[in-house]
Amino acid sequence: MRIKISDIKINTGRRDAEPKAVEELAKSISAVGLMNPVTLDQNNTLIAGLHRLEAAKLLGWTEIECTAMGMDDVQAELAEIDENIVRTRLNRQELCEQLLRRKEIYETLHPETRHGMRNGQTAKNANLATLETKSFAEDTAEKTGMSKRAISRLLQIANNLTGDARRIVEAHNMTQDTALKLSRLQHDEQVEAASMLAAGTMQSVEQYQEYQRERRKAIAMSRPLSDDPPVDTRTEAEKEQEKRESLNSLAREFCRMVEHFLNQMEMYQGCTDTFAEMSQPQISRVWDGVAAVDMAIIDFSKEVKALQAENEHGGHNHEN
Repeated sequence: MRIKISDIKINTGRRDAEPKAVEELAKSISAVGLMNPVTLDQNNTLIAGLHRLEAAKLLGWTEIECTAMGMDDVQAELAEIDENIVRTRLNRQELCEQLLRRKEIYETLHPETRHGMRNGQTAKNANLATLETKSFAEDTAEKTGMSKRAISRLLQIANNLTGDARRIVEAHNMTQDTALKLSRLQHDEQVEAASMLAAGTMQSVEQYQEYQRERRKAIAMSRPLSDDPPVDTRTEAEKEQEKRESLNSLAREFCRMVEHFLNQMEMYQGCTDTFAEMSQPQISRVWDGVAAVDMAIIDFSKEVKALQAENEHGGHNHEN
């Protein structure tokens, strides 16, 4: 059935759709149509298909095809996915899709397990049943027999590897380790790196990253130097517009960095059993790294707040 997009509700706390993935999906839908409807519960709350929904909005649609499911239907689909993972010989792409779908459903049934919500709960702000709810990785590992580490790695590939890069990876039967490393690159680098690996001009993702570093260094060194300062011909309005765009770009880049960090943390959370087996010197290096990140965040926050206070104080003096 079809439903107005404006009538669809999205639960708070749900991770935002990836803009690049939405753009790519919108192109596909524009060419071949919507192959799979979005899934809603009986209250028109989205269960699955956030990227498809955002792609439809990007295309200017006001309605979208959907499938409505009761909670019993959702539980039944969850059991069917588990059966598929355990009993069916799925290829990597199919397994990634099944895990993504399972995560959407599981977090709909247990919204307290979404990233950033469950970890911050304590006995003071959550009831006992909430605290005892298994994480998605724990529940999936228990139901399917997969390790939490394998689940986290496959989800990172499914979430971060672009469609074009994924097609190259699958066409050339690249290893899961390579697919995972490609998924950690910037989206605009993934296809180039995958293509170079497929062509044999690069032997590893690490070699591609070194190639990128050298290329950026060469570009920086090739810029002409001059003793004369450049003449700025911009109008004040143009300068202000460029400043706004620069600030918006900086905010987007910072948020992408944070999102990437959170994705990495999800992967590491699936490897807690491995970390527990580390030697004392190894675990000390890990804690030192955590402490360095913590201090960098604190120092950054203090500096920003100090500059904000200084700007506000300067503004008050100017008004006086």
